[in-house]
Amino acid sequence: MTNRIGLAPTGLVLLCAGGAALATGLGEFGPRRAHRPIWPVAASRWVAAHGWFWPMVAAIAGTAALLGAGWLIALARSRRLRRLAIGDARSGRTRMAARVAVRTIVADVTAYDGVHAVRARLTGRAVAPRMLLRVTCPADADLAGLGRRIRDEALARLRAALARDDITGVVIFDVVPERGDGVA
Repeated sequence: MTNRIGLAPTGLVLLCAGGAALATGLGEFGPRRAHRPIWPVAASRWVAAHGWFWPMVAAIAGTAALLGAGWLIALARSRRLRRLAIGDARSGRTRMAARVAVRTIVADVTAYDGVHAVRARLTGRAVAPRMLLRVTCPADADLAGLGRRIRDEALARLRAALARDDITGVVIFDVVPERGDGVA
């Protein structure tokens, strides 16, 4: 979200500047402005006298473009783990789809008393996976007991099945009031 806060105004300013430049060049602000040089004559002479200027501008623009492209690629990459190694993660011999592990733990936790819904995803790296669980339960649920049960049973069973002691877990509880509580 924080990236969008900076990107939205920057994009809007650049879009407006580009639109104004295009409108000026097409003569929308009058023919006199459309044919006027962008830089004063003294600046044009200075640029012509210094041959390094345009290559430097190109290098800076190219660097900015590469940094921007890298940033966009990093933003687009999902932090979701797609494949998971069984056993030693460094050997990479046997792999399985991470969604199988996610479905298994969701089925386990959903079967617990007082759990309305479970959403899960496996994130991190192949050598340090992390299971994120979002558990929806009623307001009167024993959250500490439920958290212990998830840690001691569901996550422990997943670790044992995959022969991986390095899988960590984060549980977020969404507490919803019961319909009979008088809360709308």
